[in-house]
Amino acid sequence: MKRAMMRELVHSSKVSGGPGAGAVRGIAADRRLERFDLPGLSAKLEVYELSAAFPGPVTPRDFVAMIMSSDNALTEKSAVAVNGENYVPQHFMVLSKPVVHPDAPVRAGLVRGQYESIELIREIPLSATKSTSTTRLLKTQGSTKDREKHEGDGLEKSDLNPVEWIMVTRSDPGGGIPRFLVERGTPESMLGDLPKFFDWACSLDDIPHPDDDANEEDAVPTPGAETEPERAPSQSPSGLHTTASPESTFSGPAPSGEAQGGYLSGITNALGAGIEAYAPAAVSNAVLPHLNPEESLSDDESDTSSVDSFMSAEELRRAASVPEIGDPAQSTDNFSIMSGDHSEDTKSTKGMTHHEKEVHKLVKKREKLEQQLAKKRVAEEQKLREAQEKEQSESGKAREKMERELKKTEEKHRKELERLEQKKAKEERKAEEKRTKKDEQYKMSLVTRERDEFRSQADLLRRENALLRDQVAELQTRNTTMAQRLGALGGPEALRGLDQASEGNQKATSVKSTRSN
Repeated sequence: MKRAMMRELVHSSKVSGGPGAGAVRGIAADRRLERFDLPGLSAKLEVYELSAAFPGPVTPRDFVAMIMSSDNALTEKSAVAVNGENYVPQHFMVLSKPVVHPDAPVRAGLVRGQYESIELIREIPLSATKSTSTTRLLKTQGSTKDREKHEGDGLEKSDLNPVEWIMVTRSDPGGGIPRFLVERGTPESMLGDLPKFFDWACSLDDIPHPDDDANEEDAVPTPGAETEPERAPSQSPSGLHTTASPESTFSGPAPSGEAQGGYLSGITNALGAGIEAYAPAAVSNAVLPHLNPEESLSDDESDTSSVDSFMSAEELRRAASVPEIGDPAQSTDNFSIMSGDHSEDTKSTKGMTHHEKEVHKLVKKREKLEQQLAKKRVAEEQKLREAQEKEQSESGKAREKMERELKKTEEKHRKELERLEQKKAKEERKAEEKRTKKDEQYKMSLVTRERDEFRSQADLLRRENALLRDQVAELQTRNTTMAQRLGALGGPEALRGLDQASEGNQKATSVKSTRSN
């Protein structure tokens, strides 16, 4: 399992094509940007550029993730007591964090998402082993004696210990995907990816170490170039897995959203869950892989018994019940259906070889399980339709309420605007009246000042007129006096008197002017 998990991204990076091409569980590695060894932590740090394709019309996503992996993450605190000794179980941990890398900008036609997860596999040590591993028995080929020999000295006790797989994920696919759809579909999609991962891992005869071709992986693939992928499992019409030819190459579009699972599987299948009504498909992806045997059928001429090539009825029933472990009623129904049809199968299998009987049993069980699966799918689709109708009804009520609130708000806003307009007009009228009054006061002050100036000028002119009248009267008096004197005296004496009178008049006039000022 450790080698398969380490090899998964390397496998997808060797396949060229569109987003998600070569993915084992949905999200594929386009290229590796960085790689560091951390000797102090016994870990390896890598930065990958990932991509995934979804059913239309959803835009493909890409992710830039920093992935740190280690097989020395557990300490003595995680040790368990086995036969009186402390034993740190074998394990492998993968930590994924979203990062921003200068060599991985957002690509055209893709939406950048964020992904964060912790994935841990570890063995659960058992003090005593009562039965052999079914997987190891299926892998062991040869006669019964050879198989017993392998059981005696070829298997270690640690190989028979069960393995626990823990995964915690938190993702944001970006774009306009609702958050609740992602959270609702993530658990089922993660369970549905388990058989896909095991099918791919078991189809490989040998899983090389990821560092064996590190130089090839670090090379950035050229778009459109054909690359030779690793051998991936394919499925024949009979439902049995075969292995692809090493010479085959792949270059083309990414697989459809329905065929993908996903390393970092929560995002890929969770999006398909919300958009493609994934609830019924989740049951199919979780159950159908268990209906196909893990090993290829051997030829009729081979001396290998059919026990090595087919799972027993009890094992098939146990495998088929794994996805529905929380539903004991359905498991009971499966057992009752198979038990009720046992007599009919016995009659129809007379004259068949042991090999044909095993095939016939598997076909009958598959038909029964497909019938149950169809009923389950119909029920799940009905639940989904009811949930969608309920959501539409609730959304309609919420929309009506929002429209009412919006209408009230608009009416209130309109009234407030009218009130503000009225207040503005009133203030403008007051300002205009104040300005008009001020102008009138200014004009009145100008008129008053001019009037006062004219009055003062009129007074001055009246005083000047009075002075001039007095002077005229005095001059007339003097003229009269002079005329009388000239008439009485005559000659030089008269001229001298005239000059003296003229000088006296000038002095008198100057004295009067000084007094008036």
